[in-house]
Amino acid sequence: MSAINHFNRYLGIEIVHLDSDRCEAILPIRKELCNSLEGVVHGGVTSSLADVVMGHAADPPINGVQQCVTVENKVNYLRPAKGKFLRAESKVIKRGKKIVVMEATVYTDDGTVVALATGTYARVNARQFIEKKDPDENPVDASQSAD
Repeated sequence: MSAINHFNRYLGIEIVHLDSDRCEAILPIRKELCNSLEGVVHGGVTSSLADVVMGHAADPPINGVQQCVTVENKVNYLRPAKGKFLRAESKVIKRGKKIVVMEATVYTDDGTVVALATGTYARVNARQFIEKKDPDENPVDASQSAD
């Protein structure tokens, strides 16, 4: 089974590199992602991009299903995030059996560093979520059964 991360898709985040210690993603900037300062990406979007690359590298997804959840994160915003796209890279700082500490850097398309982030992630047993079917996915009305 391959799952889709609906939030990443909604924002437009594309994972361009992923291995057991690092992740890189790109997010095209569009006006819906900007705050009231024309062309400046909302800080929550920048934080989300950092969270995505840290979470992916903390414990890479299996068949599209995440294997960890965010415990906490911190973002230092260094400059306004603007341009054609944002690029984020993450790396593992410490990987334990249950907790992983991560670091991420977010850049603009010209290579300017706009944010630095750290995060702590907990590994989860994703199997419990994979086996449960989404209640909104193909609902069946028993009264319309062919039997």
